[in-house]
Amino acid sequence: MSIRGNRGFTLVELIVVTVLGALVVGAALQVLVTNQRTYTAQNAQIQGQQATRAALEVLQAEFRELSPAGGDIVVMGRDSIRIRAMRKLGVSCENMLRGGSERILFLPVGYRLAVGDSILVFADNDEAYFEDDRWISAQVTKVDSMKVCLGAFYAHELIMAGQASRFAADSVHSGAPIRAFTYYTYGLMQLDGDYYLSRRNAAGVLSPLVGPLRPGRGLEFTYLDEFGVVTTDPLKVRQIGVTIRSESKALNSLGEMVSDTIFARIYTRN
Repeated sequence: MSIRGNRGFTLVELIVVTVLGALVVGAALQVLVTNQRTYTAQNAQIQGQQATRAALEVLQAEFRELSPAGGDIVVMGRDSIRIRAMRKLGVSCENMLRGGSERILFLPVGYRLAVGDSILVFADNDEAYFEDDRWISAQVTKVDSMKVCLGAFYAHELIMAGQASRFAADSVHSGAPIRAFTYYTYGLMQLDGDYYLSRRNAAGVLSPLVGPLRPGRGLEFTYLDEFGVVTTDPLKVRQIGVTIRSESKALNSLGEMVSDTIFARIYTRN
């Protein structure tokens, strides 16, 4: 009677299978880890690009409205800028406002003016000359909304009590633009360990807008005159160079922090 050998795996075969299985599992895990790192880096890159471009759009919208020659740049620094930002607009609809008055009939375009608003009134004076044109700063102390302009347009009478002397030597013609403004300071602020493009209003309230940006050098400004030369005189600024840098804690394939940088020159209104 013959005895058949028992079939099975030898120890060597088991070791080979185990090693091959471990290699396959290790390779699969490596692919998963690599994919996860790639996804994290790409996501961080996209978020950084979105942050820098959103920050640039905010600053472009503000700076393009500035009139440096008219005093809209109050303080300018390497990483912050204080500006006089327009928020409301309208026109005078009286035939002419001459010196000594503290009342203006105002036709709003969009938002209405309110008590406490700071305004700039354009005084054209002699229409034949531009050298005597200027903006007169004042503050609204009372608003009478039950007025009409010529042609039955709904209007407001702006009263600037105690400020008649500001208009003493100037003539505000019908159709003169009137701007309401507020003071804002743009710069970097830290919140929960990250840095953001922020805006501080005249009351000192700080609001984060876009981020996170690179600590220390996430926001930089340069100020250029009409010839493209760097200037320190706010009245001579015609271009504002803006550099915005983002930075993430995620690492790219080279082991470096994911970051993005964008630079633009923004031309002011005049």
